[in-house]
Amino acid sequence: MPFKGQTKIAFPQEEERNVMMVFGENMRGKTSLLNALRWGFYGKALGRHLREIPLHDLHNKEAAREGDWTMEVRIEFSAGGHHYTLLRRAQKKPLVVQPSRPEDYSLEVGLQKDSVAVSGHAIESEINRYAPEQVSRFFLFDGELLQEYEELLIEGSEQGKGIKAAIEQVLGVPTLINGRSDLGTILRTAQRQQSKDLAHVAGLELQASKQASIQSKLDALESDVKRLGDKLAQTKGSRAVLDDDLEKVDSVHRAKIRLDATRERQKRIVSEQDSIRQERLLLLRDAWRDVLKPKLEARSRLLAEKKDKLSLRAQEKNRLEAQAENTKKLLDTSKCPTCEQTLESALRGRMGRVLGELEVQLSVMAVDQKEMSDITAELRTVNDLLSKSVAGRISEIESVTRKLEIELTRVENEAEALESEIRGYDTAEIARKRVLRDGLLREEGQLARDIEIVTKSIDSEKRELAIIARTFQDTPSARVSRSTAMVKVTSSLERVFSESIERLRDELRKHVEARASEAFKSLTTQKSYSGLEINKNYGLKILDERGSHVTVRSAGAEQIVALSLIDGLARTGRAAGPVVMDTPFGRLDLQHRDNILRYLPTTTSQLILLVHGGEIRRPRDLEPVASRIGASYEIREVNARHSRIERMES
Repeated sequence: MPFKGQTKIAFPQEEERNVMMVFGENMRGKTSLLNALRWGFYGKALGRHLREIPLHDLHNKEAAREGDWTMEVRIEFSAGGHHYTLLRRAQKKPLVVQPSRPEDYSLEVGLQKDSVAVSGHAIESEINRYAPEQVSRFFLFDGELLQEYEELLIEGSEQGKGIKAAIEQVLGVPTLINGRSDLGTILRTAQRQQSKDLAHVAGLELQASKQASIQSKLDALESDVKRLGDKLAQTKGSRAVLDDDLEKVDSVHRAKIRLDATRERQKRIVSEQDSIRQERLLLLRDAWRDVLKPKLEARSRLLAEKKDKLSLRAQEKNRLEAQAENTKKLLDTSKCPTCEQTLESALRGRMGRVLGELEVQLSVMAVDQKEMSDITAELRTVNDLLSKSVAGRISEIESVTRKLEIELTRVENEAEALESEIRGYDTAEIARKRVLRDGLLREEGQLARDIEIVTKSIDSEKRELAIIARTFQDTPSARVSRSTAMVKVTSSLERVFSESIERLRDELRKHVEARASEAFKSLTTQKSYSGLEINKNYGLKILDERGSHVTVRSAGAEQIVALSLIDGLARTGRAAGPVVMDTPFGRLDLQHRDNILRYLPTTTSQLILLVHGGEIRRPRDLEPVASRIGASYEIREVNARHSRIERMES
């Protein structure tokens, strides 16, 4: 990877100073150092999502350009009272010009035990005595593992189901599972032989035929499960590759989405400007009205006054006409319409004079209806012209236009910056990969459901076989068959193994729960928590002082829970030994970080922490563990393809 030439690291040997710090910024080689150890012990290096990195991608590119095609890791370690030297070397095959695949390298592995060479076939088992590969993820610890185990806090998560299988593998459950699987194979063979043996026994032909049919169906179903499992693994692998590719260009994808939105906003602004421009032109067509506004207002007031005067005159005339009409009626009838008394002559005389005065007033009071109509029509026209003033709206449009011009400039600048950001990337290919990735996710879900359905069918068919087996055992003519005896014995053994597996799972889970709780209480800053509870799927719950579940957790608390489980698993799955942790602190606050630094050195023989400046601020953050630091190194960049590890002075 980034290391070129010879690099030597001396791990601290003192029991009370068993911590080694390795500082390095991102992309300098901390994970590569972890992978160097993993490759040295097990011949594999892991990238994202625990996928193996091809051998030819491990070679330092700068060394390759200089013609140096050999890489090796040499590890000296002590275990079980013995001293070991492990060497793993890869070098280009003689006839290969430039390696481009793992097959272009020849591999050499050697192990010396107390200066005596260990036979090649025994090297792997000798290593696994002290550093089992199936437990290695817990002592060659990548920060990504912490994120995986945080998923166990999500009840029923798919990630949790996968981790459960990994945990049980670490704890040795597969030993029993493999035994049960072997017994299952033996049982199936015995059942086939039983079907053949009993096919010609009178009265058992039908049951033997049914048994043979179920066995054939089971073979097909198990073949389907294997095929679906292989397909699921392949689909997950393809999806993981796409996830990695898309993660690298995720910022480009987000920029493309923002660019599309920005371009859409740009179109809307231009469209809005066009609409406002058209409205402004229409308003300018009527702008002459605002020039005449003072004269129109004066004319409106004059016409309104004339109309009011004419209205008052018409009202007065109507009143006088009504009064004259009533007086006439009174004189014509000579009788009061209210009390019906006859008018006296003196009163009639006064009423006659009143009527005369009214008629004189009416004769001089003329109301020109045509004038009234003309004034009303003209006033309506003038007021209509006044109501269609455009100056205010034109002013509003000018203000909106200025704002739109400013926003358009900002949007165009943003679009230009986004285009510059995605220039050189095939955004169509990115979009294609996202659609493909989403399709693979759906396919994963469907495959998992299909596997579950087929598995249930297998269980159902096995129950049918068990019923037939009991029928045969109850039949004297079948019991004498050797194959029937074999089926009975193997079935019993398989049941014993199944019960043992469940018992071991329960016992190991309790053991892990106790150790994880012990770690959690040492690591958490919330002292009212009493520990952890682990369910059958290894889902984790925090318990308070009353033993109740804590439902609200911070991101830091989830990391502490996951780290506690990992510590419990590591101490359950193997004896205490060295632990290398790459970027373990993540989102932890200072107090949790201090607790981890104090606790972990007490549970390991050597603790190697690979950290960057964002996690540990020297020397303040190292105060809790300062007295236990036996060695410190820093990874320095020589160039983009070459890093160098240098020991720091105490």
